[in-house]
Amino acid sequence: MERPVNMRGSMKIAMVYARFMNSDGQDRSVGGIQTYLFNLGQVCSKHHHEPIIYQAASRPFKSQVGPISVVGVPVSNPGKHTKQLVEAAASAIDLKKDLLIFGADRYAMDIGTNRCISIQHGIEWDLLAKYGHPTSRLRRIVGDSIYQVIRRRRAIKAYLQCPNRVCVDYNFLNWLRTFLVSELPGRDWVILNSADIAPEKVVSAKEKNKESIEILFARRFHVYRGTRIMAEAAKRLLAKHGNIEFTFAGEGPDETWLKNYFSSENRVQFIKYKPEQSLDVHLQHDIAVIPSLASEGSSLSVSEAMGAGCAVVATAVGGITNMIINGYNGFLCIPTANDLEKQIEILIADDNKRLLMGTRAYDTAKEALSLDKWEESWAQVIEEVTE
Repeated sequence: MERPVNMRGSMKIAMVYARFMNSDGQDRSVGGIQTYLFNLGQVCSKHHHEPIIYQAASRPFKSQVGPISVVGVPVSNPGKHTKQLVEAAASAIDLKKDLLIFGADRYAMDIGTNRCISIQHGIEWDLLAKYGHPTSRLRRIVGDSIYQVIRRRRAIKAYLQCPNRVCVDYNFLNWLRTFLVSELPGRDWVILNSADIAPEKVVSAKEKNKESIEILFARRFHVYRGTRIMAEAAKRLLAKHGNIEFTFAGEGPDETWLKNYFSSENRVQFIKYKPEQSLDVHLQHDIAVIPSLASEGSSLSVSEAMGAGCAVVATAVGGITNMIINGYNGFLCIPTANDLEKQIEILIADDNKRLLMGTRAYDTAKEALSLDKWEESWAQVIEEVTE
């Protein structure tokens, strides 16, 4: 049942994020945070608030994406746009009755009021040097080890800039507590990333005795998202099992490498899909693999797979461990090709185990990771901050 709209205190809710659309406001950017803010804008609209996103732009523009107004703010320095965007958003609303949301906590600044919320999207500075920012001038000067220390300090400082904070997993807060010597100031909420949940009858109707087992990798094609270890594991599994097929769904810098790697393999296909097509794509697959090496909060890819009743194999990285209980509603593995292959093979070899993992994943998603529950949690946070 849909939660009743709170008509009390309708307001503008300004959100700050640099890349919700492209720099001229013509197309919506693709990414997890962009999807997150789009869903958040819908929550605001359902509760009769006016969502507005302020982003960096090459020229001034005003666009509309669903219920969200998007305002392009020309920035003088693309690398140092935070202050300009925050000032533009704060000056366009009434900070005594409206609300400002920092779309990621790295945008958080002291704006002189408690009517603000920052979103912490998970630990992303656990990337090895080769996956991080090797062209960074600071990294070249201080070296990799000191650079990582600086990034950790920046992460703590950014988080504490705002008095009201929403985390997408418990992993970040547990890490943060290891550095604190006193109580954490301000208020914190944890709201795991969510996804659409397929109707139960649709999940139940997924074929149980198929001739082939469909395995899905639906991530951005980047090395730190596990493309290389996924490819290595898939190549070995294809050589051993004639009843499996792999789908790589996405795009990114590793796309050419992946296509070349599987150029002679007719049981591997490459597709692209829009965010709103994710549920349908996952419903066509039996196993979903999320093999990230680093930089994960609670994973949207995991919740999407679980919501479609896929059996999930994921690496034990970041907030993924808040979603998967190893051996109960999916499998967690060490981020190596060998361990990935081993866990996927269990699901290939045992039909009953695969179906059981998919059913338990679906039940978990339905009870804890549905978009409806996510919306209710966010509506409650907004109400608490602004009451």
